[in-house]
Amino acid sequence: MFSIKSSILRIAAVSFLILFLEILIIRLVSTEIRIFAYIANALLLTIFVGSGLGMLIKRKVPLYVSAVGIFILTAILSIEYIVRLPNVEFKLFSGLTELLAPLSESYIWFQINTYSKTGIVIGLFLTVLVLLLVGVIFLPLGQFLGRQFDKSNKPIVAYTYNILASLLGMWIFQGISILGISPYLGIFASLVVLLFILEGRDDLILCTIFIVGTIILLLPREAHQPYEGPVVFWSPYQKLTLSSIAPNVNLPRGWYLEVNNVGYMGLLDLSSSSMDKKREVTEKIFKGREGDINFANQYDLPYKIMRGAGNVLIIGGGAGNDAAAAVRAGVRSIDVVEIDPMIVTLGRKYHPEKPYDKKNIRVYVDDGRAYLEKTKTKYDIVIMSLADSHTSSSSLTNVQLDNYLYTREALSKVKSILSERGVFFLTFEVTRPWIGERLSQTLIGAFSYQPKIFEVRSEGIFGWGGYMFVSARDKNILENLFNNDKNLKNFVEKNEHKFSKVDNVLTDNWPYIYLDKPRIPTLHGIVALIGVSGLLFLRTKLFARSFSAPFFFLGAGFMLFEVQNIIKSSLVFGNTWVTNLFIITGVLSFILVANLAVVKKLISLNIAFLLLVAMFILQMFVPVSFFNSLSGSEKIILSLVFLTLPHFFSGVIFVYLFSVSKNRAVAFGNNLLGSAVGGLLSILSYLWGINSLLYLTVILYVFGFLWYKLRGE
Repeated sequence: MFSIKSSILRIAAVSFLILFLEILIIRLVSTEIRIFAYIANALLLTIFVGSGLGMLIKRKVPLYVSAVGIFILTAILSIEYIVRLPNVEFKLFSGLTELLAPLSESYIWFQINTYSKTGIVIGLFLTVLVLLLVGVIFLPLGQFLGRQFDKSNKPIVAYTYNILASLLGMWIFQGISILGISPYLGIFASLVVLLFILEGRDDLILCTIFIVGTIILLLPREAHQPYEGPVVFWSPYQKLTLSSIAPNVNLPRGWYLEVNNVGYMGLLDLSSSSMDKKREVTEKIFKGREGDINFANQYDLPYKIMRGAGNVLIIGGGAGNDAAAAVRAGVRSIDVVEIDPMIVTLGRKYHPEKPYDKKNIRVYVDDGRAYLEKTKTKYDIVIMSLADSHTSSSSLTNVQLDNYLYTREALSKVKSILSERGVFFLTFEVTRPWIGERLSQTLIGAFSYQPKIFEVRSEGIFGWGGYMFVSARDKNILENLFNNDKNLKNFVEKNEHKFSKVDNVLTDNWPYIYLDKPRIPTLHGIVALIGVSGLLFLRTKLFARSFSAPFFFLGAGFMLFEVQNIIKSSLVFGNTWVTNLFIITGVLSFILVANLAVVKKLISLNIAFLLLVAMFILQMFVPVSFFNSLSGSEKIILSLVFLTLPHFFSGVIFVYLFSVSKNRAVAFGNNLLGSAVGGLLSILSYLWGINSLLYLTVILYVFGFLWYKLRGE
């Protein structure tokens, strides 16, 4: 058996494995068990706890335990089993979203509204079981890393290898994601890396057995082409499943696209030749209200309201339905923004009308909010399609991919890029009254008057429809557009909706469109309570003498700052995987520079702390929106330094304390546990807003530093 012997190389190997496996498991679990996509940081924090406990527990945990845990987790994610009880029926593990639905004040797409006390108890039990399993996977890996830290007589060099290998693991995973490779193959790669750090023949035999079992579970099952059956594609954000639309439904010819195993969009042929074949069905559905047929297609409707548009911007273009409508309307210039590159690829290849092949269409793979911030073009029509995000922007945050599209600041930006006669169309599926109320109120805040709001439905003939919110740069122009067409005016009046006024609107500080009001969601609160209770229990039972307050609070401060840092970065660079990758790379790079600064004694501990606090105070008073007024390299460099420089000073503090620590495994373990607590505290942004996290960060860093100064490690 080939096994790495060098302590430094072992640190590099296990650090690579921990980071790679961390991102991999978060991606897979939040895809196959959808509830974790909405509480994704629960998985991340569990990984921190598992790794941290491994460093603190003295009893050796064999590495093959990780292989066993990976095998069990793979089985949970790949095997579907329906449980039928007297009062509740659900899919084992993948049905957790429905079981826990009654605990969620925030809306989760395609969530079935059922209530069962038995289901809630089972759901919470299974959720805790998944989290425990994930923690167990990382416990022996954390312990192995801690032991190697203690063996090394050059702690800063060891920590440098830890950071470099973590960077490598992150970049390789993102490379796999960009190439569209299934993350399930990453499970196999992780197990292969695990083989190189095993420490005995028994470990090798047991690990090999579970590797073979995992490979069997991962054997491909889906079809090779969409016309043969559902085909799975993986994007940098989510799992996409494409299949043909059944011919016996109202939907037109085309393809059906699922995201993370639930419905998302259709790639629909709404051309006149295709709809002529549906004429009989269409006339039957609209019998008695024939006048509505002309306005029931939500994709074509903007061009029937605002005729003669010269240029159009479509935000959230998806696979091309909105773009195809603009082409049919004869629009001269069409800009489409879509965040997911794989959805664009599928649209190019499979959309029946091939809109993305048209010469007058430019497709930008970008975040919609980022595009709004940098475009200089004035548009006659801006369309914001239903983004209905099914995933969070990062495992570090509770912000969904689409949250920053609907804030007052974003909608004000939309108004600023409209031409003098420009009109804005926002389509949304208002599944809860307060979603409509908040969107309406936020539009009023951006445009200064009440938008036109009406429902567009066709029973599937033209797609799924939704609620349309319409505003214009000039209120009088909007009124004229509706008053000049009697049939349109009648259609809108018949389907019009009025929403009540709400106190809180969506802002960049509080962008939670799917949460009913500022509060800590019940499910998040329960998960946080379970996590804190577990930590307190372990604190008193397992390692009462291994608590290091300075490292614990420094870890909590670091994580809390990083959460709000990732969120604020998305307002400058976009809410994309590229932003997350480069921001985290920037953070780790500054930590590497901090290592060098401590070795060369370029900065003292006290000065580093004072400059860290100074940077925090500066960030409290300088909004990140300031950097959107800059452009080019000036914007990139200044904003990156502004957002990530605090990590250099915090890195100096950590490396200095780590280098003089008597027990480096205990120090690192406490830092990871503190990071988990800092992540839990991030849910307070639901209550007080994202800016509040920076104030909590300062408190944690000050407390940790003063503890070290007054009481030592």
